[in-house]
Amino acid sequence: MQNERPYSVDIPLRWSDMDALRHINNVQVARLLEEARVLGLAEWFGFDAEGSRVPRLLIARTEIDYRRQLHYRHQPVTITMWVSKISGASFDLDYEVLSSNDQDAHVCCTAQTTVVHFDMETQRPQRIDPDTKAVLEKFQGEPVEMRRRARQ
Repeated sequence: MQNERPYSVDIPLRWSDMDALRHINNVQVARLLEEARVLGLAEWFGFDAEGSRVPRLLIARTEIDYRRQLHYRHQPVTITMWVSKISGASFDLDYEVLSSNDQDAHVCCTAQTTVVHFDMETQRPQRIDPDTKAVLEKFQGEPVEMRRRARQ
């Protein structure tokens, strides 16, 4: 499944990501998604004289399905990320957190984040402009399978 995804990045684990149960804590999984999102969007949109052309974005929702425990080790996890939906002022980013970038890697979690294009001056959502939409469309794919949605 990971070979079909338009973007992936390896994210190293930190010793402090591990909790008392000796696996990566659920809060740290959200941090791993954030790190992949920041790296991915910076790569997708590129850089200008001020450092980045990434539009101003806010996270409106994050949903995570934990499928298998992710244990700490020195090998990084691989996070695949793609756009599953583009609306007027928001888009959904879908993710798979894989145990590694090996062919036999297993999916540790799936997730979806709704990201809002936001005007910081007016403090209101802002329509996604055509240039931003064109970038997002390059990374579109089918929605990730989430357990709760699959049962409905």
